[in-house]
Amino acid sequence: MPSLHSGSSPSMPWFLGAPVSKAIATSVVVFFVVAEVTKSHNSLSLDMEKVLNDVEIHRMFLCHLTFASIGEVILGLGVLCPLMRRFEREMGSRKFGTFLFFTTTISTCWEILLSQVFHEQMARYSGPYPQLGALLTLYHIYTPRLHPQFFGLLGFDFSEKAITYGFAAQVLFSGGLGTFLPALCGMVAGYLYTTPIFPLSKWELPELVYNLCSSLGASFIDRNPAIMASRRHRAGGVGGGNRQQLIGGDMRYGGGGAPVPPRPPMNNAPPAQQFQPTPPSEETITQLTSMGFEREAVVRALQQTDNNVEAAANRLLSGA
Repeated sequence: MPSLHSGSSPSMPWFLGAPVSKAIATSVVVFFVVAEVTKSHNSLSLDMEKVLNDVEIHRMFLCHLTFASIGEVILGLGVLCPLMRRFEREMGSRKFGTFLFFTTTISTCWEILLSQVFHEQMARYSGPYPQLGALLTLYHIYTPRLHPQFFGLLGFDFSEKAITYGFAAQVLFSGGLGTFLPALCGMVAGYLYTTPIFPLSKWELPELVYNLCSSLGASFIDRNPAIMASRRHRAGGVGGGNRQQLIGGDMRYGGGGAPVPPRPPMNNAPPAQQFQPTPPSEETITQLTSMGFEREAVVRALQQTDNNVEAAANRLLSGA
């Protein structure tokens, strides 16, 4: 096994800590390829006439599997994957999967009702539009605007969140009411899940469901390279500087390990200077305290994230 040299670091899997998101993204691509090859996109749409008259109940479930065109797949996953990965890491896979289950169930029931009202105008396209709408609700509520004046247009200032909203709007309005209404149902379902008025966020699925999903989805779990680095270190590899940093990875994402004691200095070598973290600026502290967080918690979060405002905000929002 090659040793890990100083100055290099193993690449982190993009879906590390988000196996549910990885499974969904993979399923969207696989089912799209299958539907293209078999020319069966029409059988994935939520056609209520066929559901009610021909008892094709499977359409209520298959309509969420994949998008109807390659453009929707690329743009849809481009918006969906970062949102899924971010919130699954913050909520945990178990809670995130429960969130998707309840919001999907609620939004599908509303879609059935709305399809009777907008029967002539609505032709439901296949795709995970309710899930995208529910995640956009979480993004709107829990993601702070780190740069309120990120760019300007026609005299109006927009934050960095406007970029995500812009790409999401292209996906949600790509099929008119057939794509917007399912996403709208997902948005409302996502809001109901987060509001304290309804106890949806406290509900859980039977333990058997979690155990089954854990067994079936074991192949989608990425291993943290920090663990591999730790094993190489114990095996006597070289390059302790970067490896020690990798071993002390984020425990929430599956990394971490026992702290590695520093190597003794070589003969006649000066002792290593202790690293002093740069204190956070008052501007970044004020930016986060204006969101309602206490100053001590803000300073601590900034120090733990090397003064990264976005990472500190995520840490504060997740209660870490």
